[in-house]
This record gives sequence, C-alpha cells and structure tokens, in this order.
Amino acid sequence: MPYWKIRRRMLSTIRVNAEREGKVTLLKESSHNAPYKVIHYGSRHLHEHLELIMMSASPGIMDGDEIDITVNVHEGAHLKFFTQSFSKLHPMEKGAVQRTKVQVKKDGLYKFIPHPVTPFAKSIFKTVNEIHLDERATLIWGDIIASGRVHSGESFQFTRLHSVTRVYSNKKLVLLDNQLIEPGHQPLNSILFYERYTHQATLIYVSPFAAELKAELDEILTSQYEEITFGFTQCAPSAVMIRAMGNEGVMLYDWLSAMGQLCWEFTMHKQGLEEAEPEEEEKAPELQASEETPVAKKQPKRTGPKRVKKGVTAKDQAKELKAIPEAPTEEVLKEVFAEAVIEK
Repeated sequence: MPYWKIRRRMLSTIRVNAEREGKVTLLKESSHNAPYKVIHYGSRHLHEHLELIMMSASPGIMDGDEIDITVNVHEGAHLKFFTQSFSKLHPMEKGAVQRTKVQVKKDGLYKFIPHPVTPFAKSIFKTVNEIHLDERATLIWGDIIASGRVHSGESFQFTRLHSVTRVYSNKKLVLLDNQLIEPGHQPLNSILFYERYTHQATLIYVSPFAAELKAELDEILTSQYEEITFGFTQCAPSAVMIRAMGNEGVMLYDWLSAMGQLCWEFTMHKQGLEEAEPEEEEKAPELQASEETPVAKKQPKRTGPKRVKKGVTAKDQAKELKAIPEAPTEEVLKEVFAEAVIEK
C-alpha cells in the first residue's frame, strides 16, 4: 500500500502574536503542534524587528491534512516570517487544505515570502489566505507555485491546486487573487497560463505607500532577465502586485525575496524607522592586530549583476542592468533603491 495511504492525517495549528515594546518587536505568544514548530530565526536580539521561522518535521502535506495558521501583528510591530524549505504536496485522493488568517494593526509591518509549493502527481490542495490590515499597516506577501517535480517528469501531473488570497484594508476588500489550476481541464502551456514556464511567483504589497513604491518600480524594474519574465501593476490605490514566471524555483525564490526586502526597506524609509546596523562584537586583541597587517587575498569571482560606475543615476543603472541568468542580489537591489531615493 502507498505510504500516503498509511499515514494518518494531520490537524495542525500555528499561532503567532508579535507585539512592540519600545523600539523592538517581541514574540509575546506562540503555539504550535507537531509536526510544526515556530522558533526565532537567528538571534532574537540582532534586530529591532522580529524574525521567525516555521519548521516542519513532516516530509510534506498529505491526504486529509488540515493546517490552520493565525498571525497577529500588533500596533507598530514589525515581523518577518520565514519557511524552512519547499512545501511538498504528496499524492492524494481527497485533498488537503491550509487556512491562514493574518491581522496587522496600525503602523504594523508583516513580510511573508515562503518557499515554493511543489505539487506531486495526483495531489489535491487548497489554500485560503484572509488578511486584514488596519490604518497605515503594511503587508509584503508572496507565494510561488511550481508545476510539480519537473526533473522527475511530473510537471502538471497534479489533479487540482486552488489558491485564494483576500486582502482587506480598513475593512474594505482591496485585492482578491483567485487561482484555480486543473491540468486535466486547462491548456497550461498556452498563452494566459504558464506559457511553457514551470514556476509562477507573486508578490503583493499593500500599504499607504503603494503608489510611491509603484513609481520607484517604474524606474528600477526597466529590464527583463533571461530566466525570469515579470510584470507589475498598481491594482488598487493601496496595492501593488508583481507576477513573475520562471523555470527554477530557487532562482524565483531568491528574486522574490530580494524584491520583498526592497519593499521592506522602502516602507521603513517612509515610516522614518530605518534600523541601525547590528553592532559587531568586540574582537580579541590578537585578531585586531592581525587585521592591521592585511594579507593580499585572491578576490572571489563575482556572480551577480555588475556594479555601475559612480555618477550613474538609479534610472540609468536600471536601464544598463543587462539580462542575466542569475537573480539580482539583495544588495544590488537595495543600492538601486537607495540611489533612487537620494535623487528624489
């Protein structure tokens, strides 16, 4: 009998409450049950914002599983929520469901860009995300849907995948993303579908600063990339959406993460809350002495986009950013954004 018929279904619950105390955001309350676990991502004192990671001891989501996730970001709190790895959807007969509810209070900031969802052959999955934002709250939300285990010949071999995301701002629906993918009934390699790509990424930015971010993106994202095709639009007065297509999950995840960090830095700048860089620990005297006499080292070969010469504007830099197979690094995107802000 297949393993996915033997295993009992999971009923998993994850709850997170992030609250601000002074300048820092703390994890005030959290709960989870097996196989999931929520812990601090790195040192809890390294940043003023809170960073958490959701981990799982399970090999993936299987038939009959139900996952309920609740995230509360209180007034003025800043939270980055990470995932551990790709979310694998195993073969199913009835299907699995994941429900996520998010509440972000006034001046709160929440960023969640998970690893790609990889549906195996015959998998059935539905995810419903309901997000409520109060006045001046900001959401940075992403998702990546793969066509399956491409290198195992399971591209678009799943049965059904349904993703629904509703975002409310001040109790008003500002964005609805409803994607139903049924390979047996849709020409997924045709135009308006995946068009021979294997991965689709989405980034949603809902904030009172959405229009200003869109203006910056008009200057920064002026070039396409060899491995990624993307477009973006301001779909509501307070909402911007970026949609990207590619053929590699890791590359799209890195690209989307860099774009999400750009949105984070932009929001912090607009709020006037740029965080100070973490202070380096004091080094031992012998280490300080060794640094006073530097030794020539071979410089590693650069793999990301080339830096432009001084004096070039952010707009010119974006135009000169040629098509490259690698996703742009987070550092380069932040430099481009910083220069754009200075120009204005």
